[in-house]
Amino acid sequence: MQYVMIATHTPELCPTSNGKIREIMRQGAKALPGIAKRLGIDIVTLNVFGPDHIVLAVVEAKDIEAVRDFTFESGLIQWNTIKIHPTYKLEDALARADKMQAIF
Repeated sequence: MQYVMIATHTPELCPTSNGKIREIMRQGAKALPGIAKRLGIDIVTLNVFGPDHIVLAVVEAKDIEAVRDFTFESGLIQWNTIKIHPTYKLEDALARADKMQAIF
């Protein structure tokens, strides 16, 4: 299943202005692939919305618990507020919609 993680932080906790967070992110970025592999997570994409202080990740995992563990073990939770959204592929969402009676 795919999950979208949206991590936000304040300017004070941004690696562009906070040297401690910059070093944490620099070291953490190196560790991300290993943590993901150990937890059975495939990182589809990991993007930074620079001036908006948002990090967006799309991952594939067996369950949301693995994704939650990833946020803790990576340390991302220490300087971000993270929302995790399970998603459907478009064709799956359309198939589900087709099973429902339209209300309008």
